[in-house]
Order: sequence, then structure tokens, then C-alpha cells
Amino acid sequence: MKKILLLIAAVAMFSVNVADAQKYGHVNSGDILEVMPGIDSLQIKLTAFQADLQTMYESMMTEYQQKKDKFDREVGTMSSAVRQVREKELQDLGTRIQEFQANAQQDLEDKQYELAKPYQDAIQNAINKVAKEHGYAYIFDTKILLYYGNGDDITPLVKKELGIK
Repeated sequence: MKKILLLIAAVAMFSVNVADAQKYGHVNSGDILEVMPGIDSLQIKLTAFQADLQTMYESMMTEYQQKKDKFDREVGTMSSAVRQVREKELQDLGTRIQEFQANAQQDLEDKQYELAKPYQDAIQNAINKVAKEHGYAYIFDTKILLYYGNGDDITPLVKKELGIK
């Protein structure tokens, strides 16, 4: 019985020591991303890409509206065959516009990911390096946590690793 109690005590002490040995840290990658050198150019490129998509959409809408207005003006004088062709033309253009809208949103998200990836990779690499150098077992990103009470804020260390003041 005495051996069992000693074994339980040893396991409990080992568990406490292991838990104490693990360091927890947190970082706000959003704050770091906002101050990274070159991040302004990302927003400029994304805005320009979005403007190109918007221009294309507006051009398609203008074409649709012009064709619809012309159709509405001439519908009374058209033969049945011409009316059907023009209606089909308007429907096809409307479908193309809807497809463009759906694809444009995905294209915008893809472009944002493409442009942000190098910055996110740099932040992740810096977090990994700081975590290893300072012996952290876990690093949590506070931009997605609802609560955090313990752990060290390593945001300044990551900024330093990235050369950000």
C-alpha cells in the first residue's frame, strides 16, 4: 500500500512538473500584419484589382441596359422570330453577368489570399522561431481567441524578429 501511495505521489509530482514546464504564449498576428513593411502595397494592389472587376461589371451592366432599352423601344415593331432572338440575347447576357458576379467574388478572395500569403508566412515563421527560441509549447493567436488569461504576449518578440518597431 505504501508503494502505491509513493507511486501516486511521484506521478502527481511529475504531472505538476510537466505542466509547469510548458510555457504558453499569445500573439496578435493582426496587429503585426497591420504594421508590416509593404503591407500598404498589398491594399493598393487589391483595390486596383477590385476596381478592374468593378469596371468590367459596370461595362456589362451598361451593355445589358442599352440592349434592354433598345428591345423595349422596338418590341412593338419586331417580328416574333426577332423578338425571341433578342429576348434570348438579353437572357444570356443576364446569365453572364450573374456568373461574372459569382466568379468575381471568388477571384477577389483568391487575389487577397495570394497577396497576403507571403506576409502571413513571414509572421508564421517568426512565431515559430520565437516559440522555439523561448521554449513555448503553445502559441495562441489572440485575434481569434475569445478569452485568454495566462501566457506571455510574444507579439513584441515576433515584431522584433520581423524587424518591426
